[in-house]
Amino acid sequence: MFEYKDERFYMFVSVAILLVIGMTFIFSAGSLQAMRIGKPESFFFYKQIIAMVVGLCCMYVSYSTPLYVYRKLVVLIYFLTVVLLLSVFAFPAINGAHRWINLPFLSLQPSELAKFTVVVYLAHYLDKKDQKIKVFVKGFLPASLMLGFLASLVMIEPDFGTAFLLIAVSGTLLFIGGMNMKHLVAGIAFILPLLGSLVMMGYRKERILSFIDPWKYSDTTGYQLIQSLIAVGSGGIFGKGLGNSSQKLYFLPEAHTDFIYAIIAEEFGIIGAAAVVILILVLFVCGLRIAASHVDRYKRYLTMGLCFVLFYQAVIHFCVVLGLTPTKGIPLPFVSYGGSAMVFQLFLLGIIFRSAEER
Repeated sequence: MFEYKDERFYMFVSVAILLVIGMTFIFSAGSLQAMRIGKPESFFFYKQIIAMVVGLCCMYVSYSTPLYVYRKLVVLIYFLTVVLLLSVFAFPAINGAHRWINLPFLSLQPSELAKFTVVVYLAHYLDKKDQKIKVFVKGFLPASLMLGFLASLVMIEPDFGTAFLLIAVSGTLLFIGGMNMKHLVAGIAFILPLLGSLVMMGYRKERILSFIDPWKYSDTTGYQLIQSLIAVGSGGIFGKGLGNSSQKLYFLPEAHTDFIYAIIAEEFGIIGAAAVVILILVLFVCGLRIAASHVDRYKRYLTMGLCFVLFYQAVIHFCVVLGLTPTKGIPLPFVSYGGSAMVFQLFLLGIIFRSAEER
């Protein structure tokens, strides 16, 4: 077991608490969702238990694997991710999106792997290029094309939330790695019109409009956000008490996944909601401390990138629930229901723990 002075101790405790909170609310909110689709009330709870057990096994494997292994396999990891991202289109769409590879005993969401691939690729690339990252043709452009290709595959699934997350993490690591700010500004100027045109097409345009004025679209695209705000607002300071949420009674869709934080705020109040934020911050700060302790640039970038993946994902989830950004299907790390997400999040945590071991 980690010593109490070790950052891993605080990270382990934080994740353990988040897992308990997550399983509690998945059972509470997910039982009603399960019965709605004709499943036993513990359907989602037991599936998440299985995912957590698999994730803990993957966490042990990643903790036992030296960090240089990922670097040696970076090309294989990248092309495997591309193949899996393309493979989703061979399977039927679910809710209008091709995001899953559904096999008889396994359901995999390749975009979760893409989060890891982006980080391990950039950690290798930034260390290899060093100061050349400031040169547009030899540094910034190749990385942008490789990462942009992955983000594009995720975007056409479509999964704009994860695509935005990949772009945000990539931009952060490139900035920390010392890229020329002129190149970053030029890249943003090139991407924004394209993203803007894509966002304002079809159902995404409706989401943007309902984000600006959800009450105008209260019966359609604004319904979910309004119900989320009602849940958060009705919780008050201390909440309604565990199990006493009204919004989980079929009012708030995806209450056990993309909007689980709203149910936490409703039942545990501002105090409980703030506690979840604090636990996420503890994870992030301790992870950055581990990254900063590395002299090896590759290990530092790898650890830092994984911390940003988990942190940005949590921030996006909070912002969606609180109506600060348009609705996106981004789960809260270690809390929301989702098998692929849980497995990969625990896998990433194991890598961060291994990083601390190799200091």
